[in-house]
Amino acid sequence: MKKWLNYIKLYGYFAFNWNPVLAGFILMHEIRGEKKFGVDTSKPLELTQLTIANGDISHSSRYEAVNFYILEALLKRLCEICDDRSFTDLGCGKGRAMVVAAHYGFITIKGVDFAQEVCSIAEQHMQKISSLFPQMEYRVLCKNVLEYDIQPNESVFFMFNPFSDDTIARFLEKVNVSIEQHPRPVYFLYVSPRYIETFFEFEYEPVYRKRKLKWLDGVILKKDITA
Repeated sequence: MKKWLNYIKLYGYFAFNWNPVLAGFILMHEIRGEKKFGVDTSKPLELTQLTIANGDISHSSRYEAVNFYILEALLKRLCEICDDRSFTDLGCGKGRAMVVAAHYGFITIKGVDFAQEVCSIAEQHMQKISSLFPQMEYRVLCKNVLEYDIQPNESVFFMFNPFSDDTIARFLEKVNVSIEQHPRPVYFLYVSPRYIETFFEFEYEPVYRKRKLKWLDGVILKKDITA
């Protein structure tokens, strides 16, 4: 019953802020997706409700899970154009994108978030599915994304509009250092790409974009200094 009350509240939020058609579409995919992947991730959370590990919440948005429709569309297309099976979720929240990535064949999965409570939930979700994917290795790191050390084998990053343009630019600078030291193609899956121009400034190119009902928008961006 509690979960259905959360669904009703979610519908009301999107119907009030956007429109009833979008709210119905999102709710349909919330119910289907959470049942399909066995997660409980739909309830939004204000950052003021959470314990933050060394972060400035004025430069971050509240916790909302990415829509399953856009997430699956991006992952499906990425699997067609990229052989790398690493996946790093920046601002992972409760771990929805991490879980879905595992179902799409990604085996080295990391989530980074500065809120302790959602990191704990993400850990629970990943532990729950670990028996389904014995080759999968995962880590949930509770830290500020700008303190995260990018590894040479990381090539796929995911974001659901969690940061300001300044934070994105500073992270992309870290990525630049990594790919200069270890040349490789890098992909960003960016949902609700409010600051997509920041990626263009760092010479990323969009290779795929999915839009639905004008408001649901996701893009795959690529940078390859080896080309």
